[in-house]
Amino acid sequence: MKHLFYFLCLISISFYSCIYSQEQQTEKIISELTFTGNKKTKSDFLYRLIKTKIGQQLDKEKIQLDIDRLKRLDGIAHAEYSVKETLKGVLVNYDIVENFSIIPGLNIGQANDDSFSFRTSLFEFNGLGRNITFGGFYQREVFDSFGIFLNHPYLITNKLGLGINYQDLTTQQPIYFPTQQVNYTYTRRGPELTLFYEKDFNNRFEFRTKIFEEEYRIIEGDPQNIGKENAPEPSISKTMFSTIYDYVDIDIEYHQLKGFQNNFLGQYFVGGEGSLQTEFILTNTSSIYKRIGRKGNWASRLQLTLSNEVDDSYFVPVVIDNQINVRGGGNTIARGTASAAFNTEYRHTFIEKNWFVLQSNTFLDVATLRGVGQDIGDLFKQDNLKVYPGIGIRFIHKRIFNAVVRIDYGFKLNGSGVAEDGGLVFGIGQYF
Repeated sequence: MKHLFYFLCLISISFYSCIYSQEQQTEKIISELTFTGNKKTKSDFLYRLIKTKIGQQLDKEKIQLDIDRLKRLDGIAHAEYSVKETLKGVLVNYDIVENFSIIPGLNIGQANDDSFSFRTSLFEFNGLGRNITFGGFYQREVFDSFGIFLNHPYLITNKLGLGINYQDLTTQQPIYFPTQQVNYTYTRRGPELTLFYEKDFNNRFEFRTKIFEEEYRIIEGDPQNIGKENAPEPSISKTMFSTIYDYVDIDIEYHQLKGFQNNFLGQYFVGGEGSLQTEFILTNTSSIYKRIGRKGNWASRLQLTLSNEVDDSYFVPVVIDNQINVRGGGNTIARGTASAAFNTEYRHTFIEKNWFVLQSNTFLDVATLRGVGQDIGDLFKQDNLKVYPGIGIRFIHKRIFNAVVRIDYGFKLNGSGVAEDGGLVFGIGQYF
């Protein structure tokens, strides 16, 4: 019996060793990793970004995360993968559909003095085939403005990058005093440095520092300003430190989105005094996207903004505006120190070809504002509430980055606005 026991143990050990050896032999090890379809985007740049590497065991969940990561790059419209087993191991291929990434832009609209305004730009969103953004804009909105940008989110490592820009912005801005409105030129000029950090697939950070001049100067000769030439004209040098935290869990299928995103922006200002008392601005934006069948996309956004309270000053930073939170209300129709805005819309694809998409859009924009000297509870007063439902249309090019031309018309249900009954809003890119 003793010899039989030893014999059985030996047989068991041999059996399990054989099974383990077979499992080792059947492990699918990646022996080759290739990219196809990328004519401009560099393969070594893409290999640097993805988490799947040669020599690793095949993990299709990790590869799918790589695909989702690649589809978020400005220079890539779509990506898929294939797996092929060979005698040497497993060949993994990422098939890339690139965006056309040198994009001219043109926004047209109406300035705060009801004159024609426009913004023309030219940007490269995939510079050197490494997702570098470079370009600039010229804007005419009563006055001339310009900006120059250079951002390389992966300059240092596949998680760390740098950006720098310079902007010289001058626009006409209405300031709402208790008994009058005064029109000023608002100027902000200066450089900004950004540090990009991507913690992981879902979590990204930006840390920014900006040194700038902030100036309000009354517009002499403006009919709105007759007899108001003694209104204050604040000007000050400031430094801004800001942090952006972006949580992204969105599945992108060209123009269709599904998932959740939350963006937090915190801005802290050094140098505020006198009439320009802004010390901080906190903004949190939550967006949800849901696919409705094959052609529908439901999108909703909640945006909350809070700044410090100010004393005896109406130069406050939080606004209700066409391009920010309420389509159809007009440009800068109200100012305050806190706001809440909810936007929801249904996008339906009527026509989809190889490169072109025509969408309809039905939306509801609701916003409220805490005015100067008001309590936070005043956000819920009916007098501060703006409600604008509306309809719109989207012209989308699937192969050009952010090539969405939008036209919306908002109808006023409640709240004050520049337009009596509502108005048109033009723009490039989805509203949110």
